[in-house]
Amino acid sequence: MDFDLRKRLLLQKPEPEGFSNILWVHCSSVGEFNTVKPLLKPLRERFSVLLTYFSPRSKAYLEKRRDHFDLLFPLPIDLPWIVRKFEETVKPSALIILERELWPSLLTFTRVKKVLINAYARGGLLEKLLVKKYSLIIARKEEDKEEFIRRGARKVTVCGNLKLAGFPEKELKKPVKAHGEKLFVAGSTHRGEEEIVLGALAGLIKTGDLKLVLAPRHISRAEEVLEVAQRHGLKASRWSKAEPEWEVLVVDTLGDLMSFYSVCDIAFVGGTLVPVGGHNLLEPAFFDKPVLFGPHTEKVTDLEELLIHSGLGFMVSGEREILDTVNKVTAGFNPGKKSLREIGMSVKDCYLKNILSELEK
Repeated sequence: MDFDLRKRLLLQKPEPEGFSNILWVHCSSVGEFNTVKPLLKPLRERFSVLLTYFSPRSKAYLEKRRDHFDLLFPLPIDLPWIVRKFEETVKPSALIILERELWPSLLTFTRVKKVLINAYARGGLLEKLLVKKYSLIIARKEEDKEEFIRRGARKVTVCGNLKLAGFPEKELKKPVKAHGEKLFVAGSTHRGEEEIVLGALAGLIKTGDLKLVLAPRHISRAEEVLEVAQRHGLKASRWSKAEPEWEVLVVDTLGDLMSFYSVCDIAFVGGTLVPVGGHNLLEPAFFDKPVLFGPHTEKVTDLEELLIHSGLGFMVSGEREILDTVNKVTAGFNPGKKSLREIGMSVKDCYLKNILSELEK
């Protein structure tokens, strides 16, 4: 894994020469990049975008998406003299940070104007100390806004969850071919969730009524997930070297999950059957697919409410409810009437309007 320590320690510096009016955008991981992605091209019409990331796994993924930014660099080590040196080198006009990146030195020792977007309040000492460093916070919900204000934030507005704006920008490749059986995709799963999903669906898979795609949140777990499927007596294969005939396919590559969601019949989003708090429930719903999720949705309660209200979301608590819901949904499903695309466009416009208004002051 490439940690880019020379760059993080600024032994190798970024090279901003040739770029003017630099807007520094920090997203920790691939997930946060995909959240902010709808804003990047519109922002590039006015700024040169420097994107920083924290997760080493993100590098290869981001390198392939350079049409969304001008410069790419790992986030420097969070020490006062290093973040100041980075700022002096890059000379950004502003810094935009995603969701809940609470880096004390970054927020305290850089002098640039800071905006926190798609923010949600969870409490804690760091949050209380650092929210005051932002000139603007754009929150997901009114409850988040009220909490940030109680903690002393200078200016807070609400635009909704930016994930709503994350519709695919182009037609996706079709990763698997259907042969009459239904396709169930379990995405962003964590340890323990694959076992529950397999326990619920193994019978349908063995009768040939269903094929299952498992996409663990961390692809380093692919071999482990493969072994879990094989213990259930199922013919399992890795996506990167898929055999012609498989019953369970384990996704071991980054960036392909949306393509699988686009062709599935029903989906499950992980981090919800175990106490993680949930991942992006909207990704399958962008394609009008029914979405199953567990009871642990603390990080995505607004998305859960939206999906249930629109008729696309189904909460399940274990194997029996997963099987019952799959049988009910595959027997006949009508997508929700509420247009997620229209809602997403409205959310995107709200974020752009408020960001640009703040940065142009």
